[in-house]
Amino acid sequence: MKAKHPAKPSDDRRYFKEVRFRQIRALVETARCGSFAEASRRLGMATPSVWRQVRALEDDYGVQLVAAQGHDVRLTEDGERLVDLAAPLVEGFDSLKKVFSDQHGKAERHLRMAAPAAVLNSTLRHIIAAYRHTHPQVHLSLIDAPSRIAWQLLETEKADLAIVGAPEGVPLPSRFQAELLVKYPFEVVCLESHPFAKIKAPKLRDILKHPLILASEDSSSRMQFDHLVAKAGLIDRVNVIMTAGNVPSILNYVALGMGVAILTRPATEALAVPTDVKARLIYRDVSACLGHDQVVLLHPKGRHELAHVRAFREMVVKGLRRKEGAK
Repeated sequence: MKAKHPAKPSDDRRYFKEVRFRQIRALVETARCGSFAEASRRLGMATPSVWRQVRALEDDYGVQLVAAQGHDVRLTEDGERLVDLAAPLVEGFDSLKKVFSDQHGKAERHLRMAAPAAVLNSTLRHIIAAYRHTHPQVHLSLIDAPSRIAWQLLETEKADLAIVGAPEGVPLPSRFQAELLVKYPFEVVCLESHPFAKIKAPKLRDILKHPLILASEDSSSRMQFDHLVAKAGLIDRVNVIMTAGNVPSILNYVALGMGVAILTRPATEALAVPTDVKARLIYRDVSACLGHDQVVLLHPKGRHELAHVRAFREMVVKGLRRKEGAK
């Protein structure tokens, strides 16, 4: 009687044997960090080990996934495609233990939310107060940060949610799920006596004729402005005389006649500005050339969401959409 040969493993069994989860994690972490060295630090592995994990994936998929640029690493087109598919799987796996502990009441409940000051001081503050009242057991941490910094905090897991401006033409990290909350037209703010106030249908070139007082380079308004100016080939015409991290500073210098500012009305209304300054300013809608500030709520794709985080997210979506829809 002939001995039976062991059954040939199925393709599925071979896949789980040869393509291990740590290889997928190594690729996703390398994409997130931009270097093998930083990815190895976050994963607690030696740099050559992370490199070998990614190369093993390349061998199995038969494509190049990453390309080295000095000490940095960038994804190829195939690498970006695979990371888009794999990142939610890694997020979901990494969040399993936290969700399991939360459901058993074994973990303290924390919620870290990052957003610019103008968002925190808008109608959102009433929603936050309501959430604090209905969820007193949650340790709530609010982080004041410009839009780009806020989504970087989310990307590095230093925040659970972020509410930010999503600049047109500036892609958000693909591992985020974005829920549109509201859209505000961009406006140019200037003195009533300023020449810009008399232009009937202002265009981008009209704005660039004047000194500019702008928000920080990490703000959504600045990112969108910079993108549109570069797209129009007008970078050499930009004259930024002041970059400020807060709205009152911007408006105070506009009131001094130093230049014109690009903001949205909710940003100027959310923060305290001296009455004598407001009285001398006018706001010109320039959405025809600069578009809108799209405020979105960001959370990682694929992550198993804790109940108290989901409750806050749903309150924000419902509350902001209802309040803005009533205007």
